[in-house]
Amino acid sequence: MKEEKNIKQIKNQEITKEPILSSSSLKQREHAEFHNCHTEQSVKDDIAFLQLVYKDKLDLSANDVTIDLINSLKVISKDIYFFLKTLEYDLTPQNYIKSKYEFIRHKIPNGNPHLFYLAWNGLIKNDSFRRLLLQTFSLNKFNDILCPQNIPVVGSHMTRYRTKLVLANDMATNEDGSRRTKGRTLDDGSGLNMQEGIVWLPNEKALPLFPQAYVPLNQTHVIMIRHGKSIHESGGENPEFVGSGFWDTWEKNRRISGAKSNFLKEEGIATARELGKDFKVAVDILDKSGFPLWSWSKDLPIPVYGSESENTEQTARYFLQEAGYFNIAFNSMFGLNSQKYGALTFMHKNEILEEAIKIYSHGNEPTAEIKAKVSKMFKNRFYHYPEGETLLEADWRIAFSFIDLLNKNLGKRIMLADHSGAIRVFEAIIRTLDFAEYSTIKEAQDSIIALCYQPGRNLRYDYLQKKEFPLRKRDKK
Repeated sequence: MKEEKNIKQIKNQEITKEPILSSSSLKQREHAEFHNCHTEQSVKDDIAFLQLVYKDKLDLSANDVTIDLINSLKVISKDIYFFLKTLEYDLTPQNYIKSKYEFIRHKIPNGNPHLFYLAWNGLIKNDSFRRLLLQTFSLNKFNDILCPQNIPVVGSHMTRYRTKLVLANDMATNEDGSRRTKGRTLDDGSGLNMQEGIVWLPNEKALPLFPQAYVPLNQTHVIMIRHGKSIHESGGENPEFVGSGFWDTWEKNRRISGAKSNFLKEEGIATARELGKDFKVAVDILDKSGFPLWSWSKDLPIPVYGSESENTEQTARYFLQEAGYFNIAFNSMFGLNSQKYGALTFMHKNEILEEAIKIYSHGNEPTAEIKAKVSKMFKNRFYHYPEGETLLEADWRIAFSFIDLLNKNLGKRIMLADHSGAIRVFEAIIRTLDFAEYSTIKEAQDSIIALCYQPGRNLRYDYLQKKEFPLRKRDKK
């Protein structure tokens, strides 16, 4: 009987003209989509880089790179792909981080984050995976929230005036060119109609406000600044944009910043104070005109938001104290943190870069091509830092958190202090910019931004102060 069964099997094989595949062969065919993502050499190189980062704490070595490990990485790559594919459309950063942690814990052998790192960063060679990442973490998702309307028709009451905290010249002047001092009568969201006043600042900026620091119930007003120079700063002389979220030429051997434990330098403190003195010019004029930005007291602190990095709170406090505001409630937000660099946090940039170039040169003299390749690896917005995140994920998290902040503060005027990378993302979603456009934005440290958000209206921002129109003349040092 056994011989007869074997004969039938051979005949069936001849009819179909297909060989009977082993389970191992089937597995390789199933993951053929990722066959170019993980080669023996690329996996060895990536493990060598992890050894550079983790030293003797790493439980992987080049000797572990076998066909079984490579096939295992292909399986993990497939699982990562479909993990992202099945995420909910309205996912929040908190839920995503939790889901990602659970995925690593339960779907990666032994919950090993190093295997996740190897699989993900091999997978970014795949066009389908990069396309999926762009779809999943696209900033375009926020366009309909912040930019829901086109230019209104003539005669419409839904004009851009409604959501401007700083008026353009054509909005703030009469037809004869004279300055307007009265704004419009507007519904505050509760059915109450209120009369705006227009207050002019010495730098020719005009603000439409309600008396006594009143903010319409259907609006959120934001005063926003960037923090000054910090101990673990990333800027430099003639900085270049680095896709990891920093501006740096990598010429200076600075440490890679973390989300926390980054305080202002004395120079950064001085910058915040000088900016506060600029702001006080506007504060005093608005107070005397009966249109203060905040009516604060012991029991009514000014709501201030920023990342978890200490330099944002320091900046906000020095800035507001110089402007005459001393009762502040600072709220740190994880969602506004800069990109998470994981195991590379606080390591020296130059050391990491130089050693990585040696690794990927395979013991040969590094060529310009290899140096550029390694540099691009760190700049790649799809690159996942060991136990960290990608720039793509970070930008999406920041954008989501920014909009959430706006919606949770309707009826309030708040202050926001954050880093250049976060402000770059804010501008990107307000102005509907793509990565090529917003990646080069770097907000100046002497700028004071003002914006007004109203659900269902286009969000716009302008400047209370910028280099071209300062609020006061600073003393030359």
